Amino acid sequence: MLKSPRIAIGLFLILYVSFCGCERAESPSVPDDFDARAFYRVVEYALENYFDRENINRSRSFIGASEAALRSLPHSLFFMSREFYENRARLLGAERVMPGRAITLSANDSYVIFVPDYPRWQERVDRLQSEERARQEAMTPAQRAQEATRQREKDQATQRFIEQAWDSMTFGREDFEKVLTWIELNKDSYSQLPESYRGQDPYKDDPFAMKHVFFAAANGFLQAMDPHSSVLDRESWNRMREEAEDSTFEGIGALLRGGGQQDVIVETPLPGSPALMAGLRAGDIIRRVDQISIENLPLSDVVARIRGPRETTVVLEVERTTELRVLEIPITRGVIVQTAVSSRLITSQNMDASLVGNRKIGVIKVSSFLYVNKATSTLILEEYEKLLQEAGGSLDGLVIDLRGNPGGFLPEAVAVSDLFLPPNEVVVQVRGAGEFSVERTERPAAITGLPIIIMIDSGSASASEIVGSALMDHNVGLIVGERSFGKATVQGINPLGSVLIKLTSARYYAPRGYTIQVHGVVPDIAISSEEDNSFPPRFREEDMWKHLPELVEREDDPARSAWVARIRAATTNGAAAERYIQQHRNDALKTDYMLVRALPFFGALESSPRPSGP
Repeated sequence: MLKSPRIAIGLFLILYVSFCGCERAESPSVPDDFDARAFYRVVEYALENYFDRENINRSRSFIGASEAALRSLPHSLFFMSREFYENRARLLGAERVMPGRAITLSANDSYVIFVPDYPRWQERVDRLQSEERARQEAMTPAQRAQEATRQREKDQATQRFIEQAWDSMTFGREDFEKVLTWIELNKDSYSQLPESYRGQDPYKDDPFAMKHVFFAAANGFLQAMDPHSSVLDRESWNRMREEAEDSTFEGIGALLRGGGQQDVIVETPLPGSPALMAGLRAGDIIRRVDQISIENLPLSDVVARIRGPRETTVVLEVERTTELRVLEIPITRGVIVQTAVSSRLITSQNMDASLVGNRKIGVIKVSSFLYVNKATSTLILEEYEKLLQEAGGSLDGLVIDLRGNPGGFLPEAVAVSDLFLPPNEVVVQVRGAGEFSVERTERPAAITGLPIIIMIDSGSASASEIVGSALMDHNVGLIVGERSFGKATVQGINPLGSVLIKLTSARYYAPRGYTIQVHGVVPDIAISSEEDNSFPPRFREEDMWKHLPELVEREDDPARSAWVARIRAATTNGAAAERYIQQHRNDALKTDYMLVRALPFFGALESSPRPSGP
């Protein structure tokens, strides 16, 4: 492993990468030679190179491989512990138990293979959704939020039961191979898509074969270790990097994840996109596209249905679990220009003077730390220079917007922090298996001398959390928004045969020695992104199954806490932000509620930009 991630490194060497575990909305191109030997190459590499080898639960990883292998069949099957299978009705409620039959490979097995009756299940789901929609419409937003929290707790309790049931048994390589043998013998019986399946045949151009089973099993094995490790095909990885840096297409402008047997979830609408303006939100679960169910569709099919020519309309039916509502959202497609870094200047000419006064506030939006041609840090500096030129040579404040940024290259997180800090300051500590490195700044700060606000939310993950925690620990500016995602692990990407393996290689720690794993970066001042100023439940690391546990969180900093208290006390025009939001609630372009609520703090920051004083 390279000792210093600051070294320039190419795709086909080991890369230090920091992700939130949310890949692009495309299905992988499985190499034709991905067979049992390729699967075991992945297993051996993972067992030898995982950062916490001593705590790998091989039994759980082979269970995860079996689960994923069975789900990869066109007529997807489920792998269940016998204990969960026999207690489903009690845990889920009789109405929510999927109809089907169980197959037992041996009389003494502690698990079953479950064959769903998809047509019957689709009918039941349609009915339950209709009933839930009617019930939820009668609830107030507060009641829906309370119900969503209760359902979340129930789901977590069910998952704990499932985990404990698996942990109570011994399951190894021989058991996994018994499941694989059964799949090979019976795959023809499950090689047809279910009758209830709607959409294009995902195997039309790449007929289903055992390579899909082994590729899925490899991912299942890795993701049982932690949800951020996986196998990638090179085509998907190259596309992911290219689109993160610069991608132009016609569609609605939203990042999605899931597909197949998993819900299709809106990871985040893109800033200024048709999706955002129409009201689509991060965390929305897409159920139908133009009145047609997308259940069981691979993500590439869902994306193909949603994308289309500009000025045409697509209607998404989404389930908003944070409010327990089902909504129909029509979205007029447009041209989506997505770049890793963008900027805009806010003045009294384009924003209410009660919020900004006579100030010139620059906003730099950093959407990703992935790139192919030009480093994120270089792009940020270029946008900063553009803002200075547009502002006539100087700015009165700067917003660094890290919301919805899922991460990217660890070296770029260090390089971006480098823009704001003097030389030799600690940005992040990387601790892996027998390894410890401290990444420090190297150059004089390029952006100094003005008040800075850093905005974060639940979609700010990994590399963006490294930047957020570094700027907080070194008192560069005020952190506002919502608690970040909470992913404090580093993944290395390495070629392995015809694929790339993304494997957790280390934990990272903030400059002051704590880790934000699960805890996230907690903002100095919580600011809502909702019109009603509420803080609905958000999807974060703690909601991901099999996530690594949290460690000691950040200790209180009395000097910073006192500074934040002074900023709060000196900010008197918060009511102006709420008036602005209400006055513009019906604008065609959705108001950025969090940004509007953050702007008034610049008044107090002028006299006290950081704890150490002006």
